[in-house]
Amino acid sequence: MPENNGAPDAAGGIRAGDVSGAMVVGNGNTVSNVRFTAEYGASVTVYSGPLPHPVKRRPISQLPRSAAEPLIGRERDVHVLQEAIATRQLVQVWGASGVGKSALLRLLACTMAHGPDGAAYIEAGGRTADDIAQAIFDISFDAPNYKPSPEVLKEHLKTLRLRIYLDDAGLGEKDLRRLFDMAGQSTFVFTAQRRSAVDDVHAIQLEGLTAPAAVELVAALLPRELRPDEAPIVDALCDAVDGNPLRLRRIALSAATGKGLPGIADLPELLPALLNRLRPQERDLLYLLGSLPGAELAARHLNDLLGLPDTDALAGGLVRHGLLLASETGYSCPPDVAECVLNMRKTVFPADRLCRALTAWVEARDTTPDDVAAHFQALDVAVLRAEKSGHAQLGAALARAASPKLALSRQFDAWGSLLGVGWAAAKSAGDEQGEEFFLREARTRRRALGRAAQTTALVLEAEVLWRELTALHAHSAAHQVTNAASATAPPITTPPVHPVTPTHGAVHTQAITHSTASTSTASAPAHTALPAHAARPVVDLSHASAASAQPHAAAHAAGVHSAVPAPPRIDFSAAHSSVTPPTHAVSTTTTTASAGHTGVAGAGAVGVKTGISGLALACTLGLAAVLGVGAMVYANDQTNASPAVASSPISTPGPDDSTSPTPTVDPVCATVIPDLTSEIQQFNTDAAIASDAVDSYNSDMNAYNSGETSTAPDDSTLLSYVSTVISDLNSVESTLQGAVSQAQDSSVVSDLDDMLTATQQIASLYQSYENDPRGSAVDTSSQSSSMNSAADSLQTDCGA
Repeated sequence: MPENNGAPDAAGGIRAGDVSGAMVVGNGNTVSNVRFTAEYGASVTVYSGPLPHPVKRRPISQLPRSAAEPLIGRERDVHVLQEAIATRQLVQVWGASGVGKSALLRLLACTMAHGPDGAAYIEAGGRTADDIAQAIFDISFDAPNYKPSPEVLKEHLKTLRLRIYLDDAGLGEKDLRRLFDMAGQSTFVFTAQRRSAVDDVHAIQLEGLTAPAAVELVAALLPRELRPDEAPIVDALCDAVDGNPLRLRRIALSAATGKGLPGIADLPELLPALLNRLRPQERDLLYLLGSLPGAELAARHLNDLLGLPDTDALAGGLVRHGLLLASETGYSCPPDVAECVLNMRKTVFPADRLCRALTAWVEARDTTPDDVAAHFQALDVAVLRAEKSGHAQLGAALARAASPKLALSRQFDAWGSLLGVGWAAAKSAGDEQGEEFFLREARTRRRALGRAAQTTALVLEAEVLWRELTALHAHSAAHQVTNAASATAPPITTPPVHPVTPTHGAVHTQAITHSTASTSTASAPAHTALPAHAARPVVDLSHASAASAQPHAAAHAAGVHSAVPAPPRIDFSAAHSSVTPPTHAVSTTTTTASAGHTGVAGAGAVGVKTGISGLALACTLGLAAVLGVGAMVYANDQTNASPAVASSPISTPGPDDSTSPTPTVDPVCATVIPDLTSEIQQFNTDAAIASDAVDSYNSDMNAYNSGETSTAPDDSTLLSYVSTVISDLNSVESTLQGAVSQAQDSSVVSDLDDMLTATQQIASLYQSYENDPRGSAVDTSSQSSSMNSAADSLQTDCGA
């Protein structure tokens, strides 16, 4: 986005190189003046001055850097896309990782005519719809230090007639529709690994290169002439890798550095052989970026961390040969390369060095808020790495240093995610002041966004804060790296939500498919999409909606060539906040720093490109707010609350009279609460993963039923996730049973009994689903209501 943070303004706005600044947020009754300082963080006051008047830039132009070398074998694809973009408003380019979607999009952005108001190219990987919308606003309007409310933002965006290019927009269907609606007169061209199911999107699959194009590409990359006898070998290799340009580049590198072109039997071991032939500084570069799953670093960071004078040239050579990926921000490591290099090193790049270098960069006077926003994924991963590797204090310090500048970039969802990882690191380090800082920043962020009024009780506000601080960026590419490297990279242990993306194929999901012969549409057996069992959320303490969730039909049901109706998918959106995670991007994981400590979700945190960042819902059972952070926030907000009170799981503030008697609390509260908090967080994590697995399976089944793919997906993987959820519920049930046997207060016993009954009923529903996923539907609305009531009552009876 354009730099509009550098010049001072009459209102005391942001100065380049100075972390302090001010920003006007909102409109109407929620206009706030938000000030930021490095030491104290953010503060919100009512804004009484004149509202900023955004002025549309003329022309609007933000284009990518020109490609270093021409695309080979893509003439037809370019022509087809140019025709589609000229006649359609929503165009998607989708395909396998490494097939060349980003390169093609950059070419189109640089060569095609602009819209009536101009053109904007945005790297959308890891961003939420709200942050992307703010980026479009910043590109299009001159309005320094202004973040309009969503309603006013839409009013401005709908006046634009741009051609907007979004690279790797891994948003869910609802978020995509909302984003397209906000800028309703603009044309969107976006890339993703999966085909979009959004209505009116003209989706075009980008497939691998043809054999002649593959020969041309390999010949162009070789430092010598391709011999006539080698062309048939390249043809066979092209077929073996489905024409994937990234893998063909590696084949060319093998021929250039080895004895000749590899054989098909050599392909499985090609990557380790290539890495062994690299120079030490090249392997060090891959080791550094491979240790940051999915995150990108600019050349200046690589120079500092590796002690090299010019990593740009070094990285450029690795990009040319398919071992690194380049973007407008910097460089990142493909998932398979990251796995391989970490397996070879048997370790990861030291997190303490990474945090120290990034902290120094963030604090530098010439580092602007936009610079920090461009590296938000690297910051999240660095903090997570530090917290996992015993350097939690360094991670918390990095998050605290970056927080003001990231907030000033107006990318508020990325800011919220950083607050989450920062809070987890501070918690792990035992830094109570740090914890309070991040919680205070989260409350300030909510006030600035006008969300504080949505909750009427402090404990409910705490529940929302907990939810926002425990929901991090969840990107498919990050999970790919995490799963691939889990054996050699202990700092990250995320469950396998999205496995390593294959180098070819149409729709990439986590459902395992079996190789079978192609079956024609006419003869294909009928398959029905599984009901999307609902892991999130069972209980919502906000009481925003206690109504039963309404099931909805599977997406694209018309494409299912079967007379058997699909069972209804389950939609739990009515049971939780309006912040809805995308179907393929949400995943959380609990990190434990010490006994009784429930950490922040989302190891891996960021993706190479694909996916979104966001405030995804993490609290499936609302007890997390009552029994954990909620009580701490409640205590922190009391007058004269001491640190000891603030860190206590339960506090019962009395009247101002210090002689007032303290109510008696059942001793079982002190033991059952930490156990339930930990177990419920684990349930949250696994239930979200299971829900995503069903969504992924349904997507694959829809593709199979519509004839897009010829192989029916296997449901064994998702059923294993459901089994894990059932195991989590059994643990909760066991804890509740033990607490019932120990409780002394009859009211607490009653609360625990009600919770136990609801838990058993929810587990029974999951078990029915596991036994017959195609014939059963999961509706836990009644049990959710019971659990809500019991949780509220336990909160009261335990003195929270």
